[in-house]
Amino acid sequence: MSCILLLDDGRALHRSNLGYSVMLELVSREVSDAHAKLGVWLADMADRTAPYGEFDLRGLTEEHRAEFWSAAARALESAYQRHGSEESLWPNNSYGAECLAHLMRMRRSIVSGEPPSAFNDLNDVIEFDGKMEDLDHLWG
Repeated sequence: MSCILLLDDGRALHRSNLGYSVMLELVSREVSDAHAKLGVWLADMADRTAPYGEFDLRGLTEEHRAEFWSAAARALESAYQRHGSEESLWPNNSYGAECLAHLMRMRRSIVSGEPPSAFNDLNDVIEFDGKMEDLDHLWG
């Protein structure tokens, strides 16, 4: 099974459920105390089976989206400190770290102004459905 995370401009990260879930768990651990509710929600999303852990970042408030990206950058830095900066040197089972590195490459593409088609795991750009995420909705 696999999961999809829709990014700010409609491009999508599409990875195995295992890699995706571990990535969300890594990010959730790096969420600042000021955004603890987001950290709890991300950890809960990480524990859900596909497709129930999928979400659209545009459904988070701008403040939570900014914290998500900051936490993701901190999580990747932590992975680099543990395993080195070259993904080829990471252990064979670093699916979550690989997924996180892929996510951050996609983020750099967005920030640099590249169109979604330049780096997208899906063939299509997905329009935002307008649905905001409810951080109080937890399964665990």
